[in-house]
Amino acid sequence: MTETYLPLAVVTGGSRGIGRCLVEALLDDTAVLNLSRAPAPEPPGAPGHRLHNLSVDLADVGKAATTLGGWLEANPGYRVTAFVSNAATTGLGWLNQESVMAAMERSFSVNVYAPLALTATILNLDRFSRTEDGARVGYVVSSLGRAVPELSFAGLGVYSMTKAALGRGALVQAREFEIVAPHVKVLRIHPGIVDTEIQRELRGSAGIDPRFAVKTAGLPPYRDGEWRGCSPAERMRTISPRFAADFVRWALRHGTSSAEEYDFYHTEAFHSTR
Repeated sequence: MTETYLPLAVVTGGSRGIGRCLVEALLDDTAVLNLSRAPAPEPPGAPGHRLHNLSVDLADVGKAATTLGGWLEANPGYRVTAFVSNAATTGLGWLNQESVMAAMERSFSVNVYAPLALTATILNLDRFSRTEDGARVGYVVSSLGRAVPELSFAGLGVYSMTKAALGRGALVQAREFEIVAPHVKVLRIHPGIVDTEIQRELRGSAGIDPRFAVKTAGLPPYRDGEWRGCSPAERMRTISPRFAADFVRWALRHGTSSAEEYDFYHTEAFHSTR
């Protein structure tokens, strides 16, 4: 007799921003387990599936991984169809500042070590779905992690370094999974430049490279209908957290290539469906 399991999406940082919108969107498809210090709120109305919350501090990587492993063992009826590493800390400040150097360990723990450790926990417990569609690991990356001078800004060094490390780790992990767990695809997902309070704070902060404000000033807010008949890459905009979450959800459903970075502005297949 074939055992049947319930599908589960695991999301970090689902209490606010993109993560909160992503949790709400994924609940239409599957049960969701959110990992963050604050719980993800129940969405309005009646969600299609059950929301679970685990209160964890991702800076304590070992404890977070142990807590997730314990929850999975206590809930053997679930199999993970998607793991999304969304949580991140910015670690703002110039690299010569003592406060930034002191905070660097936390930034790397939250942004790099925790995502890889949590993924390893699910893999080592053999809890990734082995259905025909398999499972997806989605790492939310950033253009600030790209090794190009025009995207290198004073004050954003730690965040940029962690996102670069996460993207590189994802590529190596993707190759490892090809060998030991081909049913799991590892995806790098760039959700766009999202119009949030943090984004607005960065643009006006005296401690951030003024070149950052100049560059982002050329990205006005998105308005529905602006991209009809033209490529988003040619008319870039900041976008809402919900729009970004829609893209992440799409990438989890349709992404199959570990080599490709699924970039909101350049993934024409996503925009053609809207």
